[in-house]
Amino acid sequence: MYKVSFAGLLLVAALSLAGCEKDEDIGGTAVEKMAGEWWVQLSINNTLVVPNYYRILTYNTADNSGSQFWIDDQQRLWPFKFKSDVNISGQTFSVTNATSEYSNIKITVQNGKVLTGVSKGPVSLAVTDSIYFEAQFTDDPGVTYQLHGYRRTRFSEDDH
Repeated sequence: MYKVSFAGLLLVAALSLAGCEKDEDIGGTAVEKMAGEWWVQLSINNTLVVPNYYRILTYNTADNSGSQFWIDDQQRLWPFKFKSDVNISGQTFSVTNATSEYSNIKITVQNGKVLTGVSKGPVSLAVTDSIYFEAQFTDDPGVTYQLHGYRRTRFSEDDH
């Protein structure tokens, strides 16, 4: 027969109670409504430059600012990575002469917006958000590009 000490019983009780603690709800980031992975295409004067889609990311700054976020193409398109000013309630963004973290080019973004639930994945037809912005790059002066696309649906058939 097993003998259980009072100290052993207390240890088991303490460990049992410690396992019942509720994890703290850490919440989301300040820009989570506008953050995500996006599949975008590049146009000039509303005419596609190439038919390819490029993946870009929008995400929070290290200080979790509610007034800025990063726009990052992970060196796949231009290359660019820069902070843009955001208006969360209007889901708009813009910046003037931001310097890319990947190069010395400067980027100006106008008319940036995220539209909730107005796009669909091309194959899955899953409802998702869309993104649009106009960009000017100092290494291609005088040209305004339109970047437009949809939030990644997480269905592999919608990835490019």
